[in-house]
Amino acid sequence: MRIERFWEVFHGQDLDRLVDKAHEDAPLSSEVYQVQVKYLNNEYVLTAIYEHEVNVDD
Repeated sequence: MRIERFWEVFHGQDLDRLVDKAHEDAPLSSEVYQVQVKYLNNEYVLTAIYEHEVNVDD
């Protein structure tokens, strides 16, 4: 098994809602690995980094 990571970016005024959305929108069999938040141009920009296991054929 190999761990694969990918990210999705969310933006808005309500940080709590963005965090909830990042968890709610996580694809099946994936989980939030890390969250990075910046405040730019009067809104939050949240980058959710997800991870999941990938089967690797030998």
